[in-house]
Formats: sequence, C-alpha cells, structure tokens
Amino acid sequence: MSGRMTPSSSPRDDHRGQALVEFSLALIPFLFMMMAVIDLGRGIYTNNGVAQAAREIARATSVHQCVGPCSTATWSAETTAVFNTQKNLVPGLASTGITITCVDVSDVAITIAAGGQCPYGEFIKVSATTTFRLVSPLLPVPNPLTVSSTAHVQVP
Repeated sequence: MSGRMTPSSSPRDDHRGQALVEFSLALIPFLFMMMAVIDLGRGIYTNNGVAQAAREIARATSVHQCVGPCSTATWSAETTAVFNTQKNLVPGLASTGITITCVDVSDVAITIAAGGQCPYGEFIKVSATTTFRLVSPLLPVPNPLTVSSTAHVQVP
C-alpha cells in the first residue's frame, strides 16, 4: 500500500502556485517597460509640440511683429492668439518659456528701438522651452527634463 498514491498527494501538488509565481516575475519587467514606453511617447509628443509652437509663433510674429523689443506686453494680437492655441496643445508651455528676438543671418541679435520693428530681410528667432516630468521614477535621468526648440523665420 505504500506505492499507492492518495488523493492528497498527487504529482500536481508539487507545482501548485507555479503559474502565479511566474506571472509575478514576468509582470514587474513588463510594467516597467510599459511605463518607459508611455514616458517615451509623452516625451516625443512634448518635443514635437514645443517645436511646432516655436515655428507657429515665429511665423505669426514675422508677419505681425511686436512693437519695439519683444516681450509678452508688446506681442501682437495674432502672436498672442497663436501662443494661446499652442499653450492648449503643449503641456506646461508658458509665456515665460517663449523668447522672441530679431536676429541677422549670422544669428546675432539686432537691437530694436522703442516703437520699431525687425527690419525687412532679417529673421525672427523664437525659442520655446518647457519642462517635462517623467511618470516613472525608476529611470536614472534628471526629473524634470527641459525641452526646448528654436525657430527662425525671415521677415517678409
């Protein structure tokens, strides 16, 4: 009778819970990879959004220029409208992160007198900067990251 198996000592008893342990071990790297992919997607979206915001603001400002040196107080209504549209599309974009300057072809800033505008043939340079926070705190990178882009448009 010693060779017979009883219902309580089947060969399956040795492997009970194995699937749960394997699932637990596979779940941790899978979740880490999913969080990294989500962060990567958000980062690419933010980077593209900041670049698009810089281009659109430069385009609008080259046609509807600031009066005098560009600051948020001297932006044209069109530049302000484009900025507000981009602010709704890009997370974290603020007017403090936008710099508009008049530059020449060698990227040297041109001083604009009060009431003046960027001369014909020169360039409007817009730099847009925002911060990007990672969702996963596990990646060994500085958090928050600074995302910036610069666009140049020639004054028509």
